Amino acid sequence: MIVLYYLGWVLFFISSVLLTVLILLQESKGGGLAEAFGGVGAETFGVKAGGINKVTFLLAAIFCGSAMLIAGTWNVA
Repeated sequence: MIVLYYLGWVLFFISSVLLTVLILLQESKGGGLAEAFGGVGAETFGVKAGGINKVTFLLAAIFCGSAMLIAGTWNVA
């Protein structure tokens, strides 16, 4: 059970950092942070934005799932 507790923390921190970076790189109506780096965010993930939305949703699901895992195993450590 303690392994799940620490695994939840690792997933929580990794997904939070990746989710933050990914959201900041997405191009919004105003251009966002992606234009500050010369539009690198759009080129990195291809022309279509469909894939980046799926990855963002997946990371958000991992983030929420790891938060619930931490909460469920809180008394173990």
